[in-house]
Amino acid sequence: MIEPRAYYYLVSGLPSLIFEQAKPPFSSLAFREELQYHLHPDDYQLVHFLFLPADNRNLLRILQKDSEHWDGQGQFTLEQMEAAVREPEGLPAYMLRFIEAFQQEAPIAAGMSWENQLTQLYFDYVLAETQGFLHDWFAFERNLHNLKAAFTARRHHLPLQGQLIGDYTLTEAARNSNARDFGLSGEYPFINRLLMLEDEPDLLEREEETDILRWNYIDELNTFNYFTIEVLLGYLLKLSILERWSPLAPAEGRLAFRSLVGKLEQSFEFPKEFNVS
Repeated sequence: MIEPRAYYYLVSGLPSLIFEQAKPPFSSLAFREELQYHLHPDDYQLVHFLFLPADNRNLLRILQKDSEHWDGQGQFTLEQMEAAVREPEGLPAYMLRFIEAFQQEAPIAAGMSWENQLTQLYFDYVLAETQGFLHDWFAFERNLHNLKAAFTARRHHLPLQGQLIGDYTLTEAARNSNARDFGLSGEYPFINRLLMLEDEPDLLEREEETDILRWNYIDELNTFNYFTIEVLLGYLLKLSILERWSPLAPAEGRLAFRSLVGKLEQSFEFPKEFNVS
């Protein structure tokens, strides 16, 4: 079994994050850019998975001719996306499949919006390509998506067709069970918290409490991780959550992170056996 790489000085020097803080110390984009210089290439590849939703949004905008609202957190440029649409290559396989389906007007899943079809392809891709921390995180995100969609449909007496992502235990129960928790609380304990939030009339409050669920799940996943890539991925996810509630300009974020790294490199000195390989 290969021992995980350890990033002692980087993890040790990161500012603590709490959900209630006024704003993140730097942006997730700045953190991503700097991680490229501090992570082993194999570990840095894992970072890419977390930013694919931004690329998904940009791909949809290109196909729907709405590139005006470009998401700067995407990893592919406008030019790269436009080139891939003209000559499908250079993007993850699930995106290329989606481009072909969209251009041929041949839906991959009947009755689903194009956005949901792309989301389903994305989750299929990341769940097949990841393991451990990332796999558990993406499974959790898909579960949250499906439960929120199911609760919303039930609250407003809307059909579920085309709203659920994937075909597994949770989606089958959501389609067929009349129980308040769809009979799933034993398998998905967090469903009880989501049910409590159903009684919250303030949409913003519901979203904030859902992000707290995400935050706590990251901590749970990293209970026994200390200086590994999983801790850095969790930190990146938390930065993204904080950004939802307190946006930070990218330039400001880059400056803050580079200043931090400079101080770390000057103040942290570990034995040679702790060097990152």
